[in-house]
Amino acid sequence: MSNTPLLTVICLCFNHEGFVEEALKSIKQQTYTNIEIIIVDDASNDRSVDRIKESLQKYRIEATFLALKNNIGNCKAFNKALAIAKGEFVIDFAADDVLLPHRVEDDVACFIKYGKEYACVFSDVEMINEQGQSIKKSYFKRDLDGKLLETVITGDVYERVLSNPPLFSAPTITFRTSALRQIRGYDETLAYEDFDVWIRLSRNNKFAFYDKINTLKRDLPRSLGKQFYYQRGNQLLKSTLKICLKAHQMNTKKSEDISLSNSVRYHGRIAAFTGNNFLAKGYYQLYKKLNKLSFLDKLLLCSIRFNIDWSRLYIWWLQQRKIS
Repeated sequence: MSNTPLLTVICLCFNHEGFVEEALKSIKQQTYTNIEIIIVDDASNDRSVDRIKESLQKYRIEATFLALKNNIGNCKAFNKALAIAKGEFVIDFAADDVLLPHRVEDDVACFIKYGKEYACVFSDVEMINEQGQSIKKSYFKRDLDGKLLETVITGDVYERVLSNPPLFSAPTITFRTSALRQIRGYDETLAYEDFDVWIRLSRNNKFAFYDKINTLKRDLPRSLGKQFYYQRGNQLLKSTLKICLKAHQMNTKKSEDISLSNSVRYHGRIAAFTGNNFLAKGYYQLYKKLNKLSFLDKLLLCSIRFNIDWSRLYIWWLQQRKIS
């Protein structure tokens, strides 16, 4: 397939010894063959590096393997690979997820269909647990026959990306490499990458959706996203506030501020409920510039001023929801 565009899969691994073989095998099994593979192990302290080396030999996979000596985080690790990537398109692929066989072929076909003004394509995802069992069939609302029950927008998605919940699941997105490099890749000052890069890319570029499940996302108890809901001194919430402040500077109209306010309020409430009161104040200072406070938010602000700790009650409530 030398006449087809080269796509780079950047596989990021950190303590994924139990999953990385399946992840790498799923790249090898792609129906699209013009693929460059770059693997970055971010100084795992389990047997991930050994598993990677064993899998490369077992499945006869040609790849560039960067085994970092010091842990530098997802953003910096990805940017190291992006700097040497040769593909016209690039996938940020976590080593605990799985690409279904037609993922790359369908992504490239979608890019070709929509043209160069599209910086990203995305699809649908099925959630699996640690054992690989399905726990949620689709990110989007579907009927019993699998037909979409909601409209997923394509084209100018900036206003929708600002809002909450996210427009799509992060593992399904594939980037046009030139667009990603134009914005200098991931922001290395942040604790996580996706919300920020979606905002910056969608400000001046279009996104395309195609209706297919091509990725399995593994839901792990220790996953990065779950840290939003439990931790004090939360670096993810701190980074999200920085992202929202950056987005506010990029906004050009009131409707964009309203969309952003949904994300700001959501994360501000999480900050308040998890005892991150200093961050909660920052979120609500920004929210008041974007939208009017609700009665609940006014109550939360009062509780923050008096240093009321909601964290135990909030964690109990989350646990009850999970049990039910």
